[in-house]
Amino acid sequence: MEWIRPGTKIDFIRFMPYTAIMSGLLVIGSWMSIWWPGIQWGIDFAGGTEIHLRLDPKVHIDQLRQAVDELKLGGTQVQAFEGGGLGGTTNEYLIRVAAPTGESASAGAEQASHNSELVAKKLGDKFGAAAFEVLENNYVGPRVGKDLRMKGIYAMVYTMIGLLIYIAFRYEFRYALGAIFSLFHDGSIVLGALIVSRREFDLSSIAAIMTILGYSINDTIVIFDRIREGSKRMRRLPFREMMNTALNETLSRTLLTSLTVFFTVFCLWALGGGVIRDFSFAMMVGVVFGTFSSIYIATAFVVLLEMTRAKQRTATPLKPDGKMP
Repeated sequence: MEWIRPGTKIDFIRFMPYTAIMSGLLVIGSWMSIWWPGIQWGIDFAGGTEIHLRLDPKVHIDQLRQAVDELKLGGTQVQAFEGGGLGGTTNEYLIRVAAPTGESASAGAEQASHNSELVAKKLGDKFGAAAFEVLENNYVGPRVGKDLRMKGIYAMVYTMIGLLIYIAFRYEFRYALGAIFSLFHDGSIVLGALIVSRREFDLSSIAAIMTILGYSINDTIVIFDRIREGSKRMRRLPFREMMNTALNETLSRTLLTSLTVFFTVFCLWALGGGVIRDFSFAMMVGVVFGTFSSIYIATAFVVLLEMTRAKQRTATPLKPDGKMP
């Protein structure tokens, strides 16, 4: 199945300066969002108590927030638990209580149990024992959360280093740089999207970003393979034309793969609930920009390096005998 007719000649290289500016602004904006509005760390990384409960539909979330605030537990957050299908609700909520600084694991576990008992007693007194049901009660210590956060960062860094070495060995170093720059672009934008949309950054977010890196590099490798074949098959063509030809030849495959993956994760986002929604949201953003970066970021870096080499060859002075040094 081909959506793009053979012989299509879209001049991708022509738009690369504009797409580079747009991507640069998006990446800068994504990294600035780390400071404002800031990452909303999940319980996995921040540490603390998480109480998952189901309330009677007659109880509004504002009433729940007021009841929790009256307990004066410290840094608390009440959030509706997404789920129930398209626009639906399961009347489930998450109550998060930040862990005190320097709290030990044993003390934290006891505090989590105590917080859960306090919340249950308060809700029972205010709404009645039949108006709610505690589904789950979890605790993550601050030290454990910090350790998980650092391990997640190390995992992404090691992944990029490994891919850089592999692609440099498999192709050329210029291809490896383009691929890594593309992955940095995709990861940054997905991170920015999670922050701006005020979604919690937890272990599922790390999993989503790692999945996106794998998807993006796979798409990039397919294009690089066609470019390498084209460099041998179309030696007489100018480099710009050869790159455009390679991108056009892989465009149908790229669009079919991207749309299939996007439709799948869209269904997960629309019909799933809870954690899977945040994961699928990150995947949707990643698929769109991963496809974009495979065409306009990774290859643009290769084009830039080739243009630089061409200028250096042209500017190299001749020897007295008329030959290149």
